[in-house]
Amino acid sequence: MRRLASALPAILLSLAPPLSAEVGTAKILAPWEANGHIYQVAVDKLQFIGTFEGIMYIENGDGLLDTALFICPSTQIMHILNNEMQSHGYCTIESPTGDYVYSEFNCNGQPGSCKGTFTLTGGTGKLAGITGESAMIVRTALSGTSTDESGGGTVSAAKGLAMWPELHFEVPGNVKFGMLGTGATQSDGATNPPAPTDAPAHPSESLR
Repeated sequence: MRRLASALPAILLSLAPPLSAEVGTAKILAPWEANGHIYQVAVDKLQFIGTFEGIMYIENGDGLLDTALFICPSTQIMHILNNEMQSHGYCTIESPTGDYVYSEFNCNGQPGSCKGTFTLTGGTGKLAGITGESAMIVRTALSGTSTDESGGGTVSAAKGLAMWPELHFEVPGNVKFGMLGTGATQSDGATNPPAPTDAPAHPSESLR
């Protein structure tokens, strides 16, 4: 009996239904501005170390990540002779409600345009445990440099646009559908409680 009693909690947990989760996609556009330093690190190679900052806009204008602020510390290697570039960095995204999402990205291409992958690695608050991934496209519209004698390199300022055409995401737990601005494509393990049979349905229920 003692062995059965000690094993009972594990048995009950294995029989419990899975936590609900919001699963969906979002299309996001984000104008950004970058600042940092460029260093000559080889005869034909430049390195940029700095940050990208901007605002995310979800296509349908709704959700916790719509008008979210982001900052992405990153490093870029620019190959002068073959006009190629590799970029790697991390992003901290702050939603208007104060919840945070963390991510990592890699992007390859040419100066002014690169493509890569963007991966969500976690979050806080309503976005705790979030995971996801999307292709990422980054375009540079305007850039400039100025000499920084004390820093030993150059200060670079650039502006452009980042696009996530199809960000697939999953948020575990009891969450509100569409909170990233898309409406969930499905809810894993979530069920809606039946309406009470002893109370008349609200007239507007059929319109929802």
